[in-house]
Amino acid sequence: MKQTTYFIAILLLCVCNNVHANGYTIARIFWQDDQEAKLFYGDLKKSADGWTLTKNSIAGFPSLEADRQQLVQMAEHDGVLIVGVHDDEGGTYESGWVAIESGVVEEPHGNHSHWQYESKPTVLHHLLDAEQGNPAHVYLYGSTFVLANDKANGFTLATPKSIRDAKHPSQATRFVSGGSGHITLAVVENHVAYATWIDREGDDCGRVDVIALPEGNQQSYSFQCPSGSLHGATVNSGKVFLAPSDGVCWTPVDLEADDHPDSVSVHQLSLGKSSDGKELRTGAFANLDRFVFCKAGRGKETQLCWIDASEAEPTVNCLAIDVDEGEQISGPEVFQNRQGQPFAILFGETNGDDTSDRMIVVRLDPNGDGPLDDASVAKSISIGANNVIGHSGHHACTPVSGGRYVLVSNPGDGTITLLECKDWSVLQTFTVDGAPSRLGAVGG
Repeated sequence: MKQTTYFIAILLLCVCNNVHANGYTIARIFWQDDQEAKLFYGDLKKSADGWTLTKNSIAGFPSLEADRQQLVQMAEHDGVLIVGVHDDEGGTYESGWVAIESGVVEEPHGNHSHWQYESKPTVLHHLLDAEQGNPAHVYLYGSTFVLANDKANGFTLATPKSIRDAKHPSQATRFVSGGSGHITLAVVENHVAYATWIDREGDDCGRVDVIALPEGNQQSYSFQCPSGSLHGATVNSGKVFLAPSDGVCWTPVDLEADDHPDSVSVHQLSLGKSSDGKELRTGAFANLDRFVFCKAGRGKETQLCWIDASEAEPTVNCLAIDVDEGEQISGPEVFQNRQGQPFAILFGETNGDDTSDRMIVVRLDPNGDGPLDDASVAKSISIGANNVIGHSGHHACTPVSGGRYVLVSNPGDGTITLLECKDWSVLQTFTVDGAPSRLGAVGG
């Protein structure tokens, strides 16, 4: 018995030493390449010799024309990724979506999980044609993927299960009418969706369609915000937040989508004013716990703003961001590190001949008491270059290993940078070539 136990111990030690020497996988990383209009992946590995991230193609990923089509936003849940495809002819050339099986399997173990990287990623389904409405925004609400079909005046719903179970791509999704133009969406899964209209003026200026998801496929009713050009929507703590041309609007969620339009109470919050007296606006939201985050202003007037959505009467709080000459700020990305500390990441991007940009780390709750009234910039870190052209070519980041590390893409020099989230030191910069932009991580 003792000899058997000794043999097993030696065998386990040999296996562990071999894994340590060859490297063990921290997470599977996916990144979009704006230059090739492709999605690539690599397993982030750590070994005795350091870190590796090797670029690989995804089997079955459709061939796109980079000068006519581009990948837009993507989302991941339960090991499935879905990425939108946009074309240059308003959806009449070839637009739609691609769904990928990550090949990563989660094994829950009480308060933690083990991750198995069982197979290579493959394409589950893709649907690219002239009928998909040129998706731009891709969201994840609960376990549901939501794609805004701008030119079809509606949106597409799918889940990992519906995608995996579908025998044909058309069976994987459900189309719902609502919204118009460059649609943004706030969704309470399986209950209600809020879909915006982009109109700046006219009868549909500031219009938001409210759709009961279980019953129908068109809006139940509509209401209007005080100003138009709506671009940005989210839901948090039973409230819908919207981004019109002036500040932020919010209204309580109508779960049954059966309120009378005249009864909808729309509250407006100011994000401050510019030096010329105009109301500041935002264009996108990010959520972390009960807080809604956004960026407002440009240049020297840039601010990181947040709203505690759990408050009965929410207010806006802002932190001024120091901006260098010729620099524009993108973001924020928000997440907690492994110690449970919340952070916001912004990127300072220049459009000149500089070969590098910077990553701005905001520590949101330094004293750990819950409110974010002590938020402050913790660090400014030099990273690679951007390749901003229109809406593409920005830096992006994704946390891995429960927020122990963060990866940052550098589209301008074909690299991805790995940082440690405790002291924000740079651990490794990987050369992947092309123009890596949006990132996602599965496992770890």
